[in-house]
Amino acid sequence: MALFAGTGVSRNSQDSKLAGHEAATAALKAAGVEKADLALVMASSVFDQTHMLEGIAGVLGDTPVVGCTSAGAITENGVQEGAVSILALKSDTAKFIPIRVTGIGADMRAAVKKFGEEVKAAGGDSLKMALMFSDALAGNGTDLVRGILEVLGSDFRLGGGAAGDDLNFKKTYQYFGKEALNDAVVGFAIAGDINIAVGADHGWQPIGNAHIATKAQGQKLIELDGKPAFSIYEDYFGERASDFKKALSLAAVSYPLGMKSKGSGDQIMVRAPLVVGEDGSIVCGAEVLEGSEIYLMIGTLAGVLASAEATAKKIVGMPPSDQRRVVFVSDCVARKILLGERGQEEIALLKSIGGPGAVIFGFYSYGQISPLRPPAQDVHMCDPGFYEQSISLAVFGD
Repeated sequence: MALFAGTGVSRNSQDSKLAGHEAATAALKAAGVEKADLALVMASSVFDQTHMLEGIAGVLGDTPVVGCTSAGAITENGVQEGAVSILALKSDTAKFIPIRVTGIGADMRAAVKKFGEEVKAAGGDSLKMALMFSDALAGNGTDLVRGILEVLGSDFRLGGGAAGDDLNFKKTYQYFGKEALNDAVVGFAIAGDINIAVGADHGWQPIGNAHIATKAQGQKLIELDGKPAFSIYEDYFGERASDFKKALSLAAVSYPLGMKSKGSGDQIMVRAPLVVGEDGSIVCGAEVLEGSEIYLMIGTLAGVLASAEATAKKIVGMPPSDQRRVVFVSDCVARKILLGERGQEEIALLKSIGGPGAVIFGFYSYGQISPLRPPAQDVHMCDPGFYEQSISLAVFGD
């Protein structure tokens, strides 16, 4: 069994086509192959997306290309800002099968069920896992994962995340071949003889007592303990809460919400508050279940780094291996903001745990995807596998 993998980066924002060409050339060279089985692309929204993809195709030919825009790419060499970053993959025992579904916003569950069915058909009996990249602005990310798991089973191993756009929150792109799509989910199934592992965690801790979500609908948390949802911030921060109301992103970075739902044991899912309504309701980045316990959460540099280390050690394994393997990272942009320059430290940590044979690649995302965590097994009720303010890792290789 042999996996060939390598990354390439270009920051040539003055010439998008040349940037794509440069990154693709470097990725093939790093992988040590003349032709890849598949290329995974994470790029900044500053590029002309069509020209960039044309530049990549000029080097890779008919090699399938999937990926998305990001809020910063990640390679073993650190955080890649304003860049085109490419991972070239080739294996003599595994297959990487590209898949896309468009128009997901109109009926998210139906669209992603189709994605799941295509993953299942593509991988057949040797299907191992899938990586997927979605339009974060198309709708409820929880339903995105829920629809796929309804087809593939609650224990199916997923990885990936929601596309970013350099914190503009206006339009994200999903790549498939030479196409820069919107309102789509793209990705690839992995099948064959290959070792895999997946996992996620966040590192935020609850403060204060639990509150009950007495009224919630989809991504909107309307009431806590019979009071407007935003009261959780007013009760804790007093007058300072008015600052959060004007710019809730301030709260989202260090003080998000946590949700513990029926059947999820002690697991708390982070929910990022995005918008406060005039009625005091809070729109979150993912679904909030009525009747669940809601906590105010706090994030620290130490806690965030510890969660990355614990997740990596659990799924990558110790001691470090010299076998070739890819450590794919979907890291929340809120963690990036909280860590600041220490984001490089997080990547160095992953590299040290992965060992000399590890190729680190990924992006800062608007939502992270990972399998359900035990004891959660009901895709309709508890841990649907769409995470926020977390780090999701997917490892595959020899």
